[in-house]
Amino acid sequence: MKNLRISLQLILLIGGLMAAFAAATYLQVRSSTETIYQQRYELLRTQVESALSVMKDYNDRAVAGEFSVEEAQKLAYGQVGKMRFEPDGYFFAYDYDVVMVFHPNAKLVGNSSKGKGDTNGFLYRDALVKLGRAGGGFVEFIGPKPGQDPNDYSFPKAAYGKAFEPWNLVVVTGLYTDDLKAEIRSSIIKTVGMSAGIFVLALIAAYFVIRNITKPLKAIHDALEAVADENVDIAIPHTDLSNEIGMMATATKSLQDKVRERHALAARQEEQQRELDGERSQNAEAQLAEARQQAHVVSTIGQSLEQLAHGDLTVRCADLGPKYAALRDNFNDALARLEEAMARVNLKGNDIAVSKEEIRRASGELATRTERQAANLEETSAALDELTVAVRQTADGAREAANRVGTVSDEARQSDEIVTKAINAMSGIEQSSAEITKIIGVIDEIAFQTNLLALNAGVEAARAGESGKGFAVVAQEVRELAQRSAAAAKEIKDQIARSSAQVEQGVQLVGQTGEALKRISDQIASANDIVSKISHSAQEQDTTLRSISSAVNQLDTATQQNAAMAEETTASAEVLANDTGDLLELIRSFKTSQAGAGREQYRLAS
Repeated sequence: MKNLRISLQLILLIGGLMAAFAAATYLQVRSSTETIYQQRYELLRTQVESALSVMKDYNDRAVAGEFSVEEAQKLAYGQVGKMRFEPDGYFFAYDYDVVMVFHPNAKLVGNSSKGKGDTNGFLYRDALVKLGRAGGGFVEFIGPKPGQDPNDYSFPKAAYGKAFEPWNLVVVTGLYTDDLKAEIRSSIIKTVGMSAGIFVLALIAAYFVIRNITKPLKAIHDALEAVADENVDIAIPHTDLSNEIGMMATATKSLQDKVRERHALAARQEEQQRELDGERSQNAEAQLAEARQQAHVVSTIGQSLEQLAHGDLTVRCADLGPKYAALRDNFNDALARLEEAMARVNLKGNDIAVSKEEIRRASGELATRTERQAANLEETSAALDELTVAVRQTADGAREAANRVGTVSDEARQSDEIVTKAINAMSGIEQSSAEITKIIGVIDEIAFQTNLLALNAGVEAARAGESGKGFAVVAQEVRELAQRSAAAAKEIKDQIARSSAQVEQGVQLVGQTGEALKRISDQIASANDIVSKISHSAQEQDTTLRSISSAVNQLDTATQQNAAMAEETTASAEVLANDTGDLLELIRSFKTSQAGAGREQYRLAS
């Protein structure tokens, strides 16, 4: 689920909500249908109860001796046979042998209907008598309808019958239910139409909501890809928004700024590298000039030494320049004393021969190690520079992550407070539902008392005879209203009971959500501490690496200079070793002049 695209997750969520809405609509239609039929059946039952109460009144009066049972039955049958209720209800009765006892149509009185059924063969009259004797019951059958084709027996009708035991008869009334189907069909069409309209509006709203979420996310995704490709010129969209998308856009812009800074840093490093290369080039030129001058010195001295190699101790060194004037003077003085010291040098020649080889080998190894160390230090310096840049970027990213985690922690705490308020509000709803249930109970009791009062009023009106007929009709209407109020109060009470159960379940779910949010908040706080420590450590590493990088750069410069000097020393040692070898060979062949030779015999070596 978490790997699905956000747009698909939103579509699935909306689809689930629509399916739940459709299921709720279906259940509502089904409940409405059952309620309509139940009201019709309850109407039949209450009407039969009213007729039975009239018969009971006459029977009680007959038992009291006011008149005979036959007179009471005649009066009761006449009054009940004239009673009507909407839309087209009337009363009739069967004895226990299914013989018509009374009916508004006097022609049907005395006819036996035992064993006679409707067009489907259902013996509904026998069933009514059986159910009536068992305490009352409903029967559905089909038959013709007044005002319609008398040969059309397809109209559904519902009847209710209940026995009046003192007179051994079952009082029956019924109503056609085809109008209920039309009412139900109209209600279904209306409900489905409204649901379809709401569904279409919800789809349109969902389309715009999903589009307003996925389109900015795609734009930010494209911008992130561009920044990942080192594109710092692209404009980051939606940075002016204050929601999560705006936060992502701001973070992307910050990342772009970091890439831009890295590019600037790379440019500065390249500039510094060029300056360092220029400085090295200048040093190389200076070293080259120095090497040329040294070569001239060595060449001049070499010429003198060449003369000395042939045993000419009268040669003197030519001009070597002001820098090496002291060397020239020292060389000439040495030649002056050379003849004097030649005897003693010849004695030390063997020792010098051994020492010159050690000097040559040591100088060569020193130059090699110095060059290797310089190369290693240069590579180490470059690696430290790259590591410093990486650690600095890590520190910036850790600081940004710490800020983000802190923001998420604040939002989690706010969500926890909102869930607590939601629990309190739903508990208030549950208490209000309990109060409403008590009020509906009072209404139900009032309706019951009103029904009893209307029943008593109907009995009194029946006793009053013709003068009480109007009052009897009013009492009947009051009873119907009271019965409807009782039925409505009962239905509302059931609905509130179901709502209270759902509210209680909602309180539990919201409580669980609050606990989950609290655990998430604690985890986010721990993550915030860890990220803060990482950010602090990364900053300390950045500072330390900068110091190390600076020290290594200075060490690299010194090592480069040492390498150059080692190369010069090695070259000089090599030349000196060669000249020393030659000198030792020459010493053995040197011949000193006689004591009175004089200085005029000396000559310069050019």
